[in-house]
Amino acid sequence: MILKSYIIEQNTSTLEKYKSVLFYGENTGLKDELKEKIKELNQKAENINFFQDEIIKNKDLLGNEIVNTSLFNDQKIIFLNKINDKAFDIISKNLDDNSNNIKIYIFCDLLEKKSKLRNYFEKKINFGIVPCYQDNQRTLYNYLNQNLKGYSGVTPEIINFIIKNSYEDRKIISSEIIKIKQFFLDKKIIRDDLLELLNIKQNTNFSLLRDAALLGNKSIVNKLLSEVDFVNESSFFYLNQMSSRIARLLEIKSSDTKTNDSELSMELLKPKIFWKDKPVYNKQLQKWDATGLNRVLEDMLKLEKLMKSNSHIRNDLLIKNFLIGLCSQAATS
Repeated sequence: MILKSYIIEQNTSTLEKYKSVLFYGENTGLKDELKEKIKELNQKAENINFFQDEIIKNKDLLGNEIVNTSLFNDQKIIFLNKINDKAFDIISKNLDDNSNNIKIYIFCDLLEKKSKLRNYFEKKINFGIVPCYQDNQRTLYNYLNQNLKGYSGVTPEIINFIIKNSYEDRKIISSEIIKIKQFFLDKKIIRDDLLELLNIKQNTNFSLLRDAALLGNKSIVNKLLSEVDFVNESSFFYLNQMSSRIARLLEIKSSDTKTNDSELSMELLKPKIFWKDKPVYNKQLQKWDATGLNRVLEDMLKLEKLMKSNSHIRNDLLIKNFLIGLCSQAATS
């Protein structure tokens, strides 16, 4: 059964009546938020997380976890991450066999209309499927207004600045909202303080560094690595900026297979690419093929898991090393 994402945002408990729910689409920020809301709703439940490569490598892993009851909690919920049709047979079999009261939530990237997983969930009455489409300026404007409700000084200029500074990426905007709430404890937003807090200059410099790395420009990368003031606490922001660019390049590549015209594919992309960024996109599209870009995304996923699993590690150094490796890859391609 197809469920509207905005309804689930407003009332996550709606998901409780479904044995399993699948979330798919490009909106990573929305999917992450919905996952956190599910966890908040099930605070007493044991949370189990699997990635696709784990359940494919060990085909009994998911089934065993469904059959085994939790030793410490009355409830158990299972999250399956980065799933696509390669895992369809394993997932469908285990969902059909799931007679226990175990909720299974599946998170996917974009699924085509002919996707087996998508069709399977759309046709099942006791299963839910939530398309998580990319935000636009209107949805992000409403999202910011809702999250900053009760704060004085929130003007249309401020809202638009945050959206632009975050590349219309909900995941980045969510991080910015956390910063704002931690800084403006009196709920009074002062424009100049906000501009300094969100550090537009630093963000711009990192964008230049990311673009130079993707183009394999070692001299510029070395120069910017010494100039950009990496903040350990902003490491996931940097990671989001990189993954956002690579995801957009892959979208263009995918569209290009139908249009056979990269310029047209860029025009069709939403949110729109700013005109002055198009030359950089063009060069990056010439430098990378879809296989290489997907490999970089896989490496970034491993990096993100490493960063999240070790609170004592220097995330800023990991990001720097990743950029150096990315630049070397691009330089030899």
